[in-house]
Amino acid sequence: MIIFIKTIHTIIWVIMALSVFYIGYCVVLMNYTMLFYAALFLIGTESLVIVLNAWKCPLTGIARNYTDEQTANFDIYLPETVARYNKEIFSAILFLILLLYLYHRLT
Repeated sequence: MIIFIKTIHTIIWVIMALSVFYIGYCVVLMNYTMLFYAALFLIGTESLVIVLNAWKCPLTGIARNYTDEQTANFDIYLPETVARYNKEIFSAILFLILLLYLYHRLT
């Protein structure tokens, strides 16, 4: 079961990471299509779920039921450092994208 959870978690992570970078790409080009808004919706929904779950991914809690492993990447196929600092990395990237968006809108 842990392999299934890790696989699903990794697939979701890839979709979310691609969404973040697509949002950044659209902001750089100032090209706000329906796909941009879909990516924004996905990231907004994921952010809400994480905030409502005490800053933890719900899949992490589910995965804990199937292993005693305690490494940061026990529930996802990512390097341990990326898994440990995932929220910080993507929060910083999203913040930079927001700053660029505001710059484009205000100039």
